[in-house]
Amino acid sequence: MKTRKITAGVIMAALALLLTVLPVSFPFPPIPYLRFDPAEIPVFTAVLAFGPVVGMLSTFVYYLALLAVGEFTPIGPTLKFLAVAPSLLGFYFAGKLVSSRGPTSVVVSGAVLATVLRVLVTTAANYVVLVVMFPDFLSFATMALSAFTGTKLSPDIQGLFLVLTFTAIFNILHIVFSTVPSFLVIKALNRSKALQGMWTPWIVNPSPKRSGPGGT
Repeated sequence: MKTRKITAGVIMAALALLLTVLPVSFPFPPIPYLRFDPAEIPVFTAVLAFGPVVGMLSTFVYYLALLAVGEFTPIGPTLKFLAVAPSLLGFYFAGKLVSSRGPTSVVVSGAVLATVLRVLVTTAANYVVLVVMFPDFLSFATMALSAFTGTKLSPDIQGLFLVLTFTAIFNILHIVFSTVPSFLVIKALNRSKALQGMWTPWIVNPSPKRSGPGGT
């Protein structure tokens, strides 16, 4: 079982990397350097199928690969990691808190907690990048927002607040963008007669009871 989970985590990371290389992402119009990336879908699928540990394995392997081949490395890959990793913790906590209420409750609660954690971490990380490390990015972001909203913004406190606010909105939407397809895939696989008796998705039984030293 451990070997199967490790293999699944690595395969999902490889699929995420493949989707990163393919031209399938698309920009968030208010701030175009933020992009909706389908590469997160395999990682979220790994979480819902095999649990947060496997999801974190996929995230870490994906992160290492992005450090080698990603754009604006190491900042870009690190920001991606800081967005995805806290999201997985949201599903972990949901599995602990609402496991008895069924898969849909686990997914919905996990998505809510994932959103909160992701927004908190990415807001702090983006503040450091925009204010401390690369102030020119803040100028670019406020220019993009000015063009989108039709108002003139300057890279001051107000501009920073709006950039961080729209970045938070982007991350909220990205959780939906990544979670819904993953849930639909796992739901379809769980109903497949070919897999019955061979595999139970993590969201169906996120907190299995242990029967003893050898129980699962």
